Amino acid sequence: MANVLIYDKSLKDFIEKVGLASEDRDDLLLKMPQMDKEERIKLFKTLTQIYLLDLEERKVKEKIKKFWQK
Repeated sequence: MANVLIYDKSLKDFIEKVGLASEDRDDLLLKMPQMDKEERIKLFKTLTQIYLLDLEERKVKEKIKKFWQK
């Protein structure tokens, strides 16, 4: 079964939603057509890690914000 997350549209959408600098995001989008399946899988895994770290950072900021408001 093919991994639909590494297809063009899904991967492009994920690249655009992850908190990357616009220059980095544009570079990835330009390089994406030349990527093979393995490179796309590695990119997806890396983007997932970035997304999860960003999510964790937001949660920590919210906890700190609540602490300082007391």
